[in-house]
Amino acid sequence: MMIRACSRHGLVVLCVVLTMLAPVWAQDDDPAQLLEDFVHYTRIAKPDLAAAFAQRLIESGITDAQLAELLDEGKTTRERFEAALGTAHRMPELEHLAAELDRRVHSGRLDLARDSNRIEAAISMLTGTQRMKMLARQLLTGAGEYAVPSLLRVMTEGQNERSRSAAGDMIIMIGRQAVTPLCEALAHLDADNRRYVCGLLGEIGYPHAAPYLMELAEDASAAAAIREAAGRAFRRVGGVNGGLAVLYTKLAQQYFNESESLIAFPYEATNNVWSYDPFTGLQATPVATEIFSEVMAMRAASKALQIDAGHAPALSLFVAANLKRANELPPGAGDPIFGENRYSPAFYATVYGTRVCLDVLGIGIDRLDTPLVRDAIGALSQTTGGANLFGGLAGRQPLLEALQYPDRRVRYEAALTLGRALPRQRFPGDVTVVPLLASAVRTGDESYAVIIGGDEEERRVDASRLSDLGFTIVASGPRLPDVMTPIAQSVGVDLVVMNVAGAEAAIQGVGQLRVFTKTAAVPVLLVATSGDMARLRREFRDDIRVKISRARVSEDAFAELIDEVMLRAAGGRMTEAQAEAYAIDSIMTLRDIAISGSRAYAIADAESTLIQAHDARRGGVRLAVADILALIDSDRAQRKLFDDALAATDDEQIELLKRVADSVKRFGDRSEPRHIEQLLELITNSGGRTAEAAARVHGALDLPSATAIRLIPR
Repeated sequence: MMIRACSRHGLVVLCVVLTMLAPVWAQDDDPAQLLEDFVHYTRIAKPDLAAAFAQRLIESGITDAQLAELLDEGKTTRERFEAALGTAHRMPELEHLAAELDRRVHSGRLDLARDSNRIEAAISMLTGTQRMKMLARQLLTGAGEYAVPSLLRVMTEGQNERSRSAAGDMIIMIGRQAVTPLCEALAHLDADNRRYVCGLLGEIGYPHAAPYLMELAEDASAAAAIREAAGRAFRRVGGVNGGLAVLYTKLAQQYFNESESLIAFPYEATNNVWSYDPFTGLQATPVATEIFSEVMAMRAASKALQIDAGHAPALSLFVAANLKRANELPPGAGDPIFGENRYSPAFYATVYGTRVCLDVLGIGIDRLDTPLVRDAIGALSQTTGGANLFGGLAGRQPLLEALQYPDRRVRYEAALTLGRALPRQRFPGDVTVVPLLASAVRTGDESYAVIIGGDEEERRVDASRLSDLGFTIVASGPRLPDVMTPIAQSVGVDLVVMNVAGAEAAIQGVGQLRVFTKTAAVPVLLVATSGDMARLRREFRDDIRVKISRARVSEDAFAELIDEVMLRAAGGRMTEAQAEAYAIDSIMTLRDIAISGSRAYAIADAESTLIQAHDARRGGVRLAVADILALIDSDRAQRKLFDDALAATDDEQIELLKRVADSVKRFGDRSEPRHIEQLLELITNSGGRTAEAAARVHGALDLPSATAIRLIPR
């Protein structure tokens, strides 16, 4: 269509551009024929042949732009190609190749639309014939924000009034995508062009221009006519003046919430951060889409803080966006905007004190953003103590909310932060801290999974695979109600594998999981049929806690999918090293609590769980648990230590006997007659260090001397 247009209406400039970009094919493979063969064999259900031709096409050296042009100029029409793609997506042998071709065609169309030569040629056609105008508008609308720098240059530097007017009209037609680059340019233009751009922004009408327009309207150095134009445009975009810092903070919040109206190309790998250079004009810096919203939120929040350094909401948003940006930066990608900052995200999370960090924690909890929540708690653990435990905040207490958060690691880290603070007074939720710490000691690196849906055989296969990966199956059943009781009784749920027939039922099932506290933030591997994949991917494209999988994938693919969704949603599975670190930190904290006599905590609340941990653990951790049991004033704790010491051997027995003696010295004799008999028997039948350790227990018990008379040699 485009090339045929070159011979008509005098489109010489465009024809030259298209000729420069014309494809140069390899001699041995004609891409046009390969494309046609892929479509043909897909349509007649010959997936093996279709896959072979698709693979040859991909490897032929054709560029994305050339591939897109084939669908405009070749014998294979877009309609036939897209119909073939729909069929191929339902064929396992073709699905990945079809996805690659679809991606490349889409990328090629964008490359063609954004080519600077094409854009310049299209702008020159805006004042041509009616057909030229129509084609130019089509091309420039496709280019979107990429066309704005050239259009703005025509508007601000061009001498032809007709061209300037046509460029302005085109910017209005581009609409939403033109707003951000125009706003970045606004402060750098001369007086006439400022007024003109204000008018364009008012005509377009998108509210994210409001803070820029209000800033200009309040600029005392600007001429009255400019301020009036900015004020009119501000009202036209629906601006409400609650203060300039507040307006920029609201914009930062919209970016942080990843509002799609602020993202020009939400489904592309990168999006542009715009700036203005006095010599070259508007400049676009591509940033990975995964962090684009966070980068823009940081920029807007920073602007708010420049206006009002004490604006706390902007500061909290800056810190939260910075942490989230670091978490979501794709592997191998960089951040050209904030990547070279001399201070780390963790620095900003700690330097501003407890109140800001508690705000960030609240933001993370509201979003169920587990990595952000953990970052905030990590920062609080470095700055929080008994004197500033809750940051002087009235009403909401995010650190206490974190004790009920769905992710176990969050609960452990919140409990550790609160436990180490050793608060002087009791507080709501204090009774959960000690049991959580004890649970971290007992549970270790176990991971817990739930299986929902599918038939009995499918659930059995999933359970076997999960068990091989180290998961403990909490519950398995055909429907969510079948597994709710075991979930409620569990320590926690780290993963849900859901295999529900039909896209609507799957969407509803995930929604139901989010209603319950223990599964509100849980990573979900959603198994779907090929026919439902596209719908579910669209539905959950912005939910990092959901991963879509085809049914009956290989064991390796199953493991990779689980690792991916758990990494994105929760920072990965809990490793053995992490579990040991939690256990050791919790033991140290419990010991401090027991010794401190804190009014907020009762070490006895950990007794039952620590007794279980003493049975499950080995080595140094077991002895550390025994240290805490020796600090609990109860019959059960002392008798458990006595039983385990008498049953142990060698060095472990000696160490446990020391803990028994410590308990007796602190709290008196809680032993039973059987303990005394076995202790005397141990002394009688042992010697050396073991006998000496047993003797210390005997002495601490302060038993009548008659009980030990048989120990004296005759």
